[in-house]
Amino acid sequence: MRSRLVILVVAVVLGLIAAAMTGRYLASLERGVAAEDEPIEVLVAQEEIDRGMSAEEILEAGLVVRESIPRRYVAEGAVSSPASIEGQVLAEQLTAGEQVTQARFRFPSQAGLAFSIPDDFVAVTIANDAVKGVAGLVKPSDHVMVVVTLDPGPDGEAVTQVLLPRARVLAVGSAVGTESSQPATGGGGGGLVGAQQGGEQQTASTITLALSPADVEKLVYAEEKGSVWLALLGSTDAQTPETAGQTLQSLLSE
Repeated sequence: MRSRLVILVVAVVLGLIAAAMTGRYLASLERGVAAEDEPIEVLVAQEEIDRGMSAEEILEAGLVVRESIPRRYVAEGAVSSPASIEGQVLAEQLTAGEQVTQARFRFPSQAGLAFSIPDDFVAVTIANDAVKGVAGLVKPSDHVMVVVTLDPGPDGEAVTQVLLPRARVLAVGSAVGTESSQPATGGGGGGLVGAQQGGEQQTASTITLALSPADVEKLVYAEEKGSVWLALLGSTDAQTPETAGQTLQSLLSE
């Protein structure tokens, strides 16, 4: 009789233990499901984005926005903060609705210049100096206005006018990204504009721009036949007003 009672007590205890363990297991599953359903904010492309665009350009144009997505559907390496891709360029095209991942971005110095060139554009390099190149303050990813003086101009009189209202800077010297800070050395003109060497500001001897083939023709002709100056555009300038150009006559008549 006693043995039966012992067996019954043991069975009851084991049943309680099994019930407790089952309850804990089910609770763990519920917590796991809840965790997988937890909303996570990530950056999502709103439209197709071509490779070569900088993170700053993508963000300023509103091409990506933060969206809440259940954790289970968040892609590996998904970007939730723009700070994690700051100073980088898109190395692979993004499609509309695709999550922005860290793997798609590279620092320009790692990706190479080709990854910084937008589709249907090419890279062209012009000479640079501290006066015509905005005192050596232009950096990769900045935008500049290209101004040319032709003497003689179309009417036989010297003329100065805006040649290209807005052009993106791909490289300054051999530096293709702001993460590098090596000064220009020797005659190669490498390094960022504004780097310090021997207590004096060094200016890279070249600037590389991203232009359409048609604008490349204009710029090369202007370089060959005239004098080219660069004007640095503000970070919030979306466009510049049209101008009629200046001649000696128009300058003195104003």
